[in-house]
Amino acid sequence: MSTEESKPTEQETQQQSTSEQATQPETSAQTQQAQQPQQAAEQAVAKPETKPEVKEVKLPRPRVSLSGKLRQLLRLRLLMERREPRWMRMDEWRYLRVAHGEHWRRPRGGDDNKIRLEIKGYPKRVKVGYGKPRLVRNLHPSGFRLVIVHRPEEVDRVDPTREAIVIGRTVGLRKRIEIVKRAIEKGVRVINVTKDVIEELRRSQ
Repeated sequence: MSTEESKPTEQETQQQSTSEQATQPETSAQTQQAQQPQQAAEQAVAKPETKPEVKEVKLPRPRVSLSGKLRQLLRLRLLMERREPRWMRMDEWRYLRVAHGEHWRRPRGGDDNKIRLEIKGYPKRVKVGYGKPRLVRNLHPSGFRLVIVHRPEEVDRVDPTREAIVIGRTVGLRKRIEIVKRAIEKGVRVINVTKDVIEELRRSQ
């Protein structure tokens, strides 16, 4: 009787086999879930991010040929600008409406305007002696003479060896792009090229 009781029955063996088969897919699913983030991390490390190629817009940057005298005068003008005081209006330090004004105005007060009387401790008065050399007056720091342009046809009249163009502030984006394209064809330097124009030129390439 003891040997018969110790032997497992057929029902018990079937239940054990079914329980083992049920646990196997659970363990396999868990291992797959654990391996998925590792595989994703390996793929991210293995495949570097490929950025789209950005085409550069090459704008003409010619250099002007200046004589030694003009170069010396340009350096002198730079030194004079560094030493030049900040021009202030009377009572600018007292009233915001005067400080935020559009332009400087000549002091016209009678016996009370301290700037006109050049009293010690007050801002400097504008004089002729602060003027820059006449030969390099109204020149760009690069040595070019600036020409304001509003239409693409005006670029054809510009001398690229001596002059550079400045696009007018009232010109729209479409016409700015046309002006810059014409300047690239003629080899003329454009001083005030905006980011919007460069982005549109990149897209069109």
